Amino acid sequence: MQDNPNTDNRIVDAENWQIAFDPYQGKPYEALRLGFNLAMLRMELDMMLIKSQPVMESLDLAMEILFPYTSFHEASFNLFLRYTEGTLNHEEEQMLNALGIKF
Repeated sequence: MQDNPNTDNRIVDAENWQIAFDPYQGKPYEALRLGFNLAMLRMELDMMLIKSQPVMESLDLAMEILFPYTSFHEASFNLFLRYTEGTLNHEEEQMLNALGIKF
């Protein structure tokens, strides 16, 4: 049987995410926008009745690898995730502003 990319069950690994995100080097705002999109995709997939755990884990890995490309690398990965998910409170946003993080 021929190789069919639609039925290939391999998930993107860390090296492939790194290669995909290399163009974001020096572009923290664009990397943050991508983080928002990945977070929205993950939330949508998480709401589905049947979830693909490998896909969810691959998206989590993508966020970890994307994190250093954002201006959040000077603060916290947890704050980066919360910001992309829209769950930061006002005090945390002010703290990020005080740290000079642009978003």
